[in-house]
Amino acid sequence: MLEKIKALLKGAENRETFFRRIASFFAPMDPKYKAIEKAYDYAKDAFRDVERENGDRYFEHLRAVTIILIDYLRVRDHEVIISALLHDIVEDIPSWTLERVRAEFGDRVALLVDYLSKPSVRDYPSKKERVKVYRNRFENAPREFFFIKLSDRLHNLLTMWSFSPEKRAAKIEETTRYYLPYAEKHIILIHELEEAIEELKRKKSK
Repeated sequence: MLEKIKALLKGAENRETFFRRIASFFAPMDPKYKAIEKAYDYAKDAFRDVERENGDRYFEHLRAVTIILIDYLRVRDHEVIISALLHDIVEDIPSWTLERVRAEFGDRVALLVDYLSKPSVRDYPSKKERVKVYRNRFENAPREFFFIKLSDRLHNLLTMWSFSPEKRAAKIEETTRYYLPYAEKHIILIHELEEAIEELKRKKSK
């Protein structure tokens, strides 16, 4: 299962290949296609100069998470796809607020992005408290949130090879304690996450 996802993400991706996927279930003139296109462009522009810890362009992560959602989990709900593309935008990009997301994409996308975003430093100055509040909200999050969040977590696990053993160990522990229970509850990416964890453990032990 995990190998299938790795193969899926290994191919060269660009705007054309991404929208070839979208065009397989929404006609290009469909407002849903257009809304996904707008979200793609906004996300790419917002993260244009941002890199991840491993040196990859940040937008590649947003697109990879969305590809897992579309190609592997077979999600066809355009608002869930939009939310996946925008899942880090409020947390990481100051010019993007939940109000702006709501104005551009509506209440449901704003709600999903809200659940996907850690609370602001203004509301919770302590990082420990912010993370605790964020995780506590999982219990009340809609199921669609978990399609995105667990795809996000899986991609994070698959791109941690260059991280220190300590960081990998912390991510494994966090995933096992806070994410796998919800994967099991909602029957989303259970075995894939378990396989990714085992791979990281083997890497850690070498």
